[in-house]
Amino acid sequence: MTTHHFQRRSLPRHPSCWATPALAIAMLLGLGSPVGAATTTTIPAASSMVLSIAEYAVATATHDRPAHVVSAADVNNAVATLRSLNSQLALQYNLGNLLGAPQQIAFFDGATYKFICADFPGSIGRQPKIVPCSSKATATWETLPFVLIQSRKAVATAASHGRAVAGADVVAAIGSGSTTSLAPKPTFLAGQGGKARFVTKVKMGTTTFTFVICVKFPKTAYGIPLQVAC
Repeated sequence: MTTHHFQRRSLPRHPSCWATPALAIAMLLGLGSPVGAATTTTIPAASSMVLSIAEYAVATATHDRPAHVVSAADVNNAVATLRSLNSQLALQYNLGNLLGAPQQIAFFDGATYKFICADFPGSIGRQPKIVPCSSKATATWETLPFVLIQSRKAVATAASHGRAVAGADVVAAIGSGSTTSLAPKPTFLAGQGGKARFVTKVKMGTTTFTFVICVKFPKTAYGIPLQVAC
């Protein structure tokens, strides 16, 4: 894969707008990106703001009646309430969005092109902390929309023929020429339901990065494909 060089001003603020999962993953891994050239002076302030948002979410959950463990709704409320304090921060994945990091949230800092992550304890009232963002988690987050879009396409195609999705529909939806493939190709029949394993590989220099997402397909027409553990 060819490494491209961009001027900072040419990049969109939100990584979800990047053209391909492969490019997004490369940027998230810090390869061929302007991250290395970004100043570090804004990072502490941004991290402090993320922590403030996380702590506000915990306070909301703790002061509720009854008190509860912080939820994605609490985080969304905190983001909306404190957004005016730092408009450069954009919430990426929320609590429960990633199977591998159910208690973690991630923000994208538009000033530094970096992800900032906070982790929440799974008990009432305990305080969150800033943690290093996992490249695997953030890259999976960027790959997930493509996988789910193609999965829904397979279900819709089958439904247009009056039947439930089959493995062949999933294979056809992915097609060829993408950095994402199916390994192995699913062979379940319409009405059986089944799981597909989507594998995205990105080669940068001599290193190949591999990201795997699994989706469970419904047994009925018009059902909803869902991400599941692989």
